Amino acid sequence: MGFSTIPKMLKRFLSRPAPVAPPSPRAPRRKFDIGVDPRCAYAIGDIHGCIDKLRRLEQAIVADAAVIESSKLLVYLGDYIDRGPDSSAVLEHLMAPPPAGFSRVCLCGNHEEALIDLVDGRRSLDDWLRLGGERTLLSYGYDLAYMTRHRRAGGGNRMAEILEAIPKRHIAFLRQLPSVLSTPSYIFVHAGLRPGVPLTEQQDQDLLWIREPFLTHGAGEDGRLVIHGHTPGNVPVATRGRVGVDTGAYMGGQLTAVRLMAGTMAFLDDR
Repeated sequence: MGFSTIPKMLKRFLSRPAPVAPPSPRAPRRKFDIGVDPRCAYAIGDIHGCIDKLRRLEQAIVADAAVIESSKLLVYLGDYIDRGPDSSAVLEHLMAPPPAGFSRVCLCGNHEEALIDLVDGRRSLDDWLRLGGERTLLSYGYDLAYMTRHRRAGGGNRMAEILEAIPKRHIAFLRQLPSVLSTPSYIFVHAGLRPGVPLTEQQDQDLLWIREPFLTHGAGEDGRLVIHGHTPGNVPVATRGRVGVDTGAYMGGQLTAVRLMAGTMAFLDDR
């Protein structure tokens, strides 16, 4: 090979697109087990950016629990973002201290997982937008439709702008959310469980996304009551060993919580 051919080969090599690193694999989310049943627990369904409804519901919960002297637990069942009016404000609220006398556990929903997948390159932007991500971006002051329409030809990097718009502390909060909270009597989870699979072997794909066969089968491992969101209805559902509290807050429904105390349950909402 003559020396004169080397610059040509080097030029061809440098003109090739740089190899794209494969997206990092998704790490399994933590599963929490607190070993004892809480004296009183309130589990809140899918919020989807409805910050005003969340504040009203929490006020109702605080009033409901005023006569309970022992510690109280608030469990949020995931889907804090997308579709509704103010995802950013919801995350800020959940990252702040809980009401006095309460402990707070926030679980991961499929919408939180989808945003992390977008950030880590495992999900396309268009796929996330189909889940309602554009409303989330608006809550951070990023108008995707406007930016796309008025961006100069060939200028800007849409993904870089989006990642810049969402605070890193919000992404860090979403990354550490557990998929399950279990106690001797209850399993709190966003979507449900794969029937017949022990809790320790349940996969995040099911815990965050499943509908059937869970909705028909219902009961959790060892007969524990499963408290979940993810599947909206006009009213909360208590059947077949499960309690569903997603009542479509972002679609105009109420934001609902269930109170679990001494083997009894009652429902509250933001009205």
